[in-house]
Amino acid sequence: MIVDRQSLLRQRLASAGLAGAAKTGRISVRSNPETARLSFPQQHAWRYQQAFPDSVSNNLGLLITFTGKVDEYAIARAVDRIVERHEILRTTYHLGTDGVPFQRIRKSMHVPRSFDHASAERGTQLAKAELQIPFDLETDAPLKLMFFRTGPDELMLALIVNHIIWDGATFALLSKELESAYEASPAISSKPAIQYADVAEWQHDQATGTHSADMDYWKRRLGISPPVKSLPVEGGDKAAHPEAAGRVDYRLAASAALLGLAARHRVTPFVAFMACWAKVLGRNGADEVMVGTTVLTRDQPETEHLIGNFANHIVLRLPVGKCKSAEALIPVTATEFDAGFAHRSLPYESLIEALGRYDVAEPPTLFDSLVVFIPSGTEGPRLPGATTRWQRLHNEAIQFPLVPLGLEIFVRGRGAHTVIDIEATYARNAFDRAIVAELLSCLDATIDDAIHEAW
Repeated sequence: MIVDRQSLLRQRLASAGLAGAAKTGRISVRSNPETARLSFPQQHAWRYQQAFPDSVSNNLGLLITFTGKVDEYAIARAVDRIVERHEILRTTYHLGTDGVPFQRIRKSMHVPRSFDHASAERGTQLAKAELQIPFDLETDAPLKLMFFRTGPDELMLALIVNHIIWDGATFALLSKELESAYEASPAISSKPAIQYADVAEWQHDQATGTHSADMDYWKRRLGISPPVKSLPVEGGDKAAHPEAAGRVDYRLAASAALLGLAARHRVTPFVAFMACWAKVLGRNGADEVMVGTTVLTRDQPETEHLIGNFANHIVLRLPVGKCKSAEALIPVTATEFDAGFAHRSLPYESLIEALGRYDVAEPPTLFDSLVVFIPSGTEGPRLPGATTRWQRLHNEAIQFPLVPLGLEIFVRGRGAHTVIDIEATYARNAFDRAIVAELLSCLDATIDDAIHEAW
């Protein structure tokens, strides 16, 4: 079966960390300007932080290096302008007297920042140390800035944020805002008509009507005889903390083969990748495997330019036993993803609660690996007179709370120069590094075999 063009478009948007076709319907300004309910992604992050107050799993770190004439104090002032524009950057999170969490929007909030002269190596060390400090969601600003002047024409900015305000599209949005705010563009002076807290309220108001059909789909798809998990977890340090993580950075030798495979089957590289990863998971004879992925729910026009967390997990159930060839499994994977993406609005947490399997302190029950494609076109903020490069900092914790293995895929370059890099973050109490490296090597071989139809 060949997916139609509309399905391909939705898949491309999802794979790029963007939303599907925008829906109609208007989000209105909430009635209470000072408080709001938590959005579903915020609620998940908040519950996890309540269960593990010392957790840094939801801490994200970016190290941005500017080469050229840039002013760190002007960047800090620009961030203050962005915080004034976006309520979510001056929001704290609390438990109400009724036992329901809520967000409080502050009129202003100081973003912690520090300025130092240091070598690039020392600055990186200090940024990583800051990344190990948990956020107090009741009192702390959800982001921190650390500036390191590493030379007359080089500046490093460490941006430390909490996942409660962040999703796969946020860095690109924040970069554009920083560019405008740095140059004091008039466009940055006005505030968005709709804020993230308005969307959070709207989500709850819409949930009863829109989530019913989604719940029916996911219960039918995942609630009946789910397959057993398929990752080999016999290794690892059983005494390690549940959040303690290692990371394997891996460049696919079969990068070009994966792109060719996707083109041959008229699917996105994401879909081709998922089919090949499912084949790896099913190599020990499993009839079916289940793999998680993250999509965004920026479906409404008002959400396109909002900083905030619009992420949700969906699960693909793939019949690797029945579909023994790439020619058979890839179209099935495309169809499975397309159906799941159409029902992406149901919060994963709500589904697990409905299935009676929810425990915020335990790994996910429906999948043990999560595959996420990260937007590759984000260059970071481009400031006048400077070039920009950036990297992510590993926080030494599971990237997606308590998911044993997270694969984040970066597609870089174009055409014959395209390379695909994988950051595999694994739970040290479940895996040895050698096992993860072997799985990625097997994935490389599986992609290469698929292009030759040699499964």
